Amino acid sequence: MRFLRPRPKPRKAYPNSDRFEEDGRRIYSAYLGPDPKRRVMARKRKRFAVILGGVAVAAAVTVLMYLMSAG
Repeated sequence: MRFLRPRPKPRKAYPNSDRFEEDGRRIYSAYLGPDPKRRVMARKRKRFAVILGGVAVAAAVTVLMYLMSAG
């Protein structure tokens, strides 16, 4: 149902730039680096996905072994 979602806003070419100097060069904000909280959350999401995948594989193997022994 992707077509029902609103379109994302267009991103600026230089997302960290706040304003321009007299000569046209960009003055960058103090927030140049990535947000450390976002990096930690991404790592947790990745770890959760790996654990969930492992649990799914283990469950599938268990079900297959049960079906093979029951037959």
